[in-house]
Amino acid sequence: MKAKKIFVGATVSLALLINPFQVSADEVETFGEDFDGNNSEVVPFQNEEDEDIGDILIFNDPENTAKEKTPVVENPPVTQIPPVNEKPLVSENEQVVVEPTKQYPERERILPPSRIKRGLNANNTQKKLKTQKQRFVKLAIDETYTYYLDKQSVVWKRIPYSASEYMLDVWVRMIEKNPDLSDLPEDLSDYIRDKSNGEIEVAAERGLAFTPSDVEVLQNKKYFLEHYYLRPKTKQIQFLCELEVVGHPQNTITEREYDYRNWENLIPGSIESIIYQMTIKEVGKSGNSEHGHMSFADMLEEYARISIR
Repeated sequence: MKAKKIFVGATVSLALLINPFQVSADEVETFGEDFDGNNSEVVPFQNEEDEDIGDILIFNDPENTAKEKTPVVENPPVTQIPPVNEKPLVSENEQVVVEPTKQYPERERILPPSRIKRGLNANNTQKKLKTQKQRFVKLAIDETYTYYLDKQSVVWKRIPYSASEYMLDVWVRMIEKNPDLSDLPEDLSDYIRDKSNGEIEVAAERGLAFTPSDVEVLQNKKYFLEHYYLRPKTKQIQFLCELEVVGHPQNTITEREYDYRNWENLIPGSIESIIYQMTIKEVGKSGNSEHGHMSFADMLEEYARISIR
């Protein structure tokens, strides 16, 4: 019996060497299109009579293998990160401007209003204005007007036909308390109500600013101007002219010339008397000064008869 098995085994092995063993497509089930050596194993092959006739290479199911070898991994829980409240570069209410960069003029960048150049300062910061000395000084008030001395107009002049005596040349601005605009054209009345003023704007461009009281005076575009001479030596006043101004006065006015006969004595309590007293006090020369604003050169010429001009 043992010899028979050896003979059968040798015969089968010789037959396999001459004609390789072929497996019918109906008997072998294939999985997938590619052959993978890792998905195969060698098992003993037996015939119907349970006879060992050798080993045969069979294929494993790759799906089953994957199911067996690959563990099931559950998705980890997602941790929600709270949003970060970042400050936007430019708020919705802000307006932006676009300007070319210096290094690349063909490119553009967006700047927020905080970095826009303002005013006359080239350093992106608003230029601070320097406040000037007060120009208008309140002298008097009556039922209709407020009187202001324009210190910018104050000039000391030598009295004609006198070698040593000086007089003050001043302009007084009169602001009406309740101006009547009913008799003016509509466009002119609108112009008067407008509070813009060219002097204020020009001063700002030069880095200067008026005091609040000066701004209040300059914003009135309808006013009156009175021109006076003041004589400290004799405490007298001389009236020259009065102008009604809307906007800017014309420089072609007609006023009476100086005449020594036009000097008027001051009446206590009158507007002229108040204007005189307050102006002399503001300018800094008392009424007891006999020589007014005489300079050192004038004094040498008057008393020492020496001229240095």
